[in-house]
Amino acid sequence: MIIDETLRQFARLLEDRFSRHVFTTEDSIRYTFFYCLSNLGNLPPSDIILERPHTSIPKAEVDTYIPAKNGRQGLVLEFKFDRAIPSGKNAPRPQKAGKVFADIMRLALFSSSNNDQRYLIYVTDREMADYFQNESNQLNDFFNLNLQNTLRIDDSYIQRHCKTFVDSIGEPMIPCKIICRLSEEFKTGESLRVYEIHLIS
Repeated sequence: MIIDETLRQFARLLEDRFSRHVFTTEDSIRYTFFYCLSNLGNLPPSDIILERPHTSIPKAEVDTYIPAKNGRQGLVLEFKFDRAIPSGKNAPRPQKAGKVFADIMRLALFSSSNNDQRYLIYVTDREMADYFQNESNQLNDFFNLNLQNTLRIDDSYIQRHCKTFVDSIGEPMIPCKIICRLSEEFKTGESLRVYEIHLIS
């Protein structure tokens, strides 16, 4: 599948970028992914829709939508990059973790008649990686989900976490399952995770 090749090339280019200490933002990560997808999938820029209005959540958007076309399956993508900021005034870690799950809910709630594929592309530095892997925070099963393994996300999963985490999700809850499609640890300390989101019927 073209998405698998895209993810592999994306991980290589992202690691190269971090190893060169190039200033990187969420947009940098997004455009690196688009570069890979355009090259490997022969995807013209006119097929890529940025910040498309959400189909189910008023006044919300998805980061990227690529409609189905000529036998190609559609893609709905959310990108998130958690990193320390120079001022040191980072948001509380439970709040930042909740925002990751808000993106999962946003993808799950995006309705389409074309059976679009939904992906969360998540990059973080050590701060949030350590938070997710701390067993007391009960999110290790998410962050360290093995490749091709599945995790069910539903109300009971969300509600077992702290109030700050739950409140920061904010979106309506819809049961879904996530599949880990890519898990990379870079020598520079960043982590890359890619999750595919599926509704539970």
